[in-house]
Amino acid sequence: MLTSAATRDRPVSPWRELKPIAFWPTLAAMLLALVTIAVDPAQFVRVAGALNAAIVDRLSPLYLYSALALLLLCIAVFVSPLGRVRIGGDGAKPIYSPFRWFSVSLTTVIAMGILFWAVAEPVLHFREPPPFAGVQAGSDGALRFAMSTVFVHWTLAPYAIYTVAGLTFALGFYNRGYGFSVDALLHPLLGARLRGPLAQLVDGLVLFSAVVGMSAVLSGGLLLIGDGLQMLFGIAKSPLVYAATSAFIIAVALLSAASGLRRGIQLLARVNTVLFLLLMLYVLALGPSAFIARAGGESLLTYLSEFIPRHLMLDEPPGSRWSGWWTTAFFASWFAWAPLSCLFLGKIARGYTVRQFILVNLLLPSAFGALWFSVFGLSALYFDIQDQGAMYGAYQREGLAIMAYQLFGYLPGGFALGLFFIFACLISFITATDSNTDAIGGLCKRAVTAREMNSPFGIKLLWAGVIGAVGWCSVTFLGVDGIKMLANLAGLPGLLIVLGSAGSLIVLLAQQRL
Repeated sequence: MLTSAATRDRPVSPWRELKPIAFWPTLAAMLLALVTIAVDPAQFVRVAGALNAAIVDRLSPLYLYSALALLLLCIAVFVSPLGRVRIGGDGAKPIYSPFRWFSVSLTTVIAMGILFWAVAEPVLHFREPPPFAGVQAGSDGALRFAMSTVFVHWTLAPYAIYTVAGLTFALGFYNRGYGFSVDALLHPLLGARLRGPLAQLVDGLVLFSAVVGMSAVLSGGLLLIGDGLQMLFGIAKSPLVYAATSAFIIAVALLSAASGLRRGIQLLARVNTVLFLLLMLYVLALGPSAFIARAGGESLLTYLSEFIPRHLMLDEPPGSRWSGWWTTAFFASWFAWAPLSCLFLGKIARGYTVRQFILVNLLLPSAFGALWFSVFGLSALYFDIQDQGAMYGAYQREGLAIMAYQLFGYLPGGFALGLFFIFACLISFITATDSNTDAIGGLCKRAVTAREMNSPFGIKLLWAGVIGAVGWCSVTFLGVDGIKMLANLAGLPGLLIVLGSAGSLIVLLAQQRL
């Protein structure tokens, strides 16, 4: 009897608490992808390229129309009586203060995407506008096209993807008592039909989608940091440098994750948010501020006046793949992250109302994105124009990642600014990895409730290592086009799950009782 009692009191191994259908097939698929990329990257690119082409040719409209529909749903929920509902019930206490909540939400979602694309994307659209845009490369019309396109990719519609999924999960998890699983996203729509093995299978799709999506973003960050180290310190880009950088990011993220949800993540998130604000204010103060204000206002008016056509790409002719390589690819990346990130975003939203959730996860990040891309994108365009296409020339010679450091060379204290930028890159992905591996750990575990939300550190360690390895393989063997293909492939299961969560939110909106 004593032995039996001791056995009952012995802590259960976290590996025995795993959801086997969600965990093991996903891990096997990621390991197989790693081996394939390392052994025969050309074959991997051919297969991924064929799948990517099929997605672009057949499913681009679905991505575009879905993102806009999700934005309209957010507006409907915001003005409805559901907007007054408090996540967790009337007496629920917030996990974070408002600023800390916003900081964690913002940095969980954006990771290193805004650092990689804020300079590169506007310059590419300015110098390489698609024929259907009806503007000449390098013209004022091309500038407005470039910036309004950036607003499509990085403001309202993308954040609506996260907001719908995160809000649906928060209400299901806290207000209806559903488990820490994608099942909470779909339960109001599907009811008891999504149970057992099928629910775990959906969780597995989310794991695969999120790990691939995070790996793609890490790849972009490794390119940024690698180019910065080469330009500032003469450290040549190499697989070894990328591996060391990836290992450092993952190690620091895991140290933060080990400190717990309240301490590590919120501290990194606040540092991350302050770094972003300081970078933006520095460039705005010492850069072409008058040009930024004028061109930014004109581009914003262009974006708003052409809102529906630009989001749905109504002017793009049949057979064009431009939106597939740009708008669809970006939206696919947002969809890939959304089902996993929403678990974390919903988890930290306790104590706030539905309207506050939409404000913090949709409206404020969109305003931040518009300001960020206006400051960095228009500064890059200004110096590109003044210096006879030097920014575009840097891209042609050395690739997309170098363009940020080219921009800093035009500003006072360019070397120090480059160092600051590298540090911001590191902290940015560390923060996102910290929060998302926390959600991954919870998603793999059988019993995570609103009262017991800790996930096993060993599971976080495993998935962080997989993300780091896939990110390293991607940047070493595939490059930017390969990263885009990974994002597209990861986005498809995410798209289906987010649309299911939208259906659930519509059900909750119709019922208006939680």
